Amino acid sequence: MERQLASSWLGQQETKQLGTAASFSAAVGLRQRMLHFLQNIEHYMMFEVLEPNHHVLQQRLRGASTLDEILARHSEFLDASLKECMLRDAVLLRLLAKILTICVIFADQTRLVMADVARLVGTEPLPPHGHPRRDRLATLSAEVAEIIADCRYHANVVKLGAKFDEELKRLLDELRKQAHKEWNLAHLLARLDYNTYWSGPSSALSGPAAAIAAAAAP
Repeated sequence: MERQLASSWLGQQETKQLGTAASFSAAVGLRQRMLHFLQNIEHYMMFEVLEPNHHVLQQRLRGASTLDEILARHSEFLDASLKECMLRDAVLLRLLAKILTICVIFADQTRLVMADVARLVGTEPLPPHGHPRRDRLATLSAEVAEIIADCRYHANVVKLGAKFDEELKRLLDELRKQAHKEWNLAHLLARLDYNTYWSGPSSALSGPAAAIAAAAAP
């Protein structure tokens, strides 16, 4: 998922010289929020769950003398890892699945739009300099803006962003509920909401963001 989002970012770099930055501003912001979430989830699972549990497994295997003991230690490692990675909790797993689904939809929509833009930009090479280049860029900018308007890309991104923020806030609320009994979830909560952006009064679900999401609704 992280690679798909990074790929969509690379695709949008081709439009930087076209003067269509405003059309992709919502997509840029949403992508950064998604990447922040994914990268912190990945860091948590890799370095705060799997790596420490693997060290524990190695220590316990040194004291194992039979195959049954080895299998038992390995099963303990898997159980602990699955639990701490939130794969045994139905509520957290459902929330994670919803957020990842939104990320997939966003990445797919962006890929399709940028494929159309790339075909348009690649129809003929840009003049190297001067008025011909400026005229060609102006024409391309208008045509790209028309593509974006026709597929309602900006409106779709705003709605996806509002849904992503809503589901992420629900996940953080659930992590907050469970953090008192699962210390590792408190670490994840601190990473995802490190500056209290999601739990503070400036949450993305209030104020201008909510107004924009409402305006984008059909």
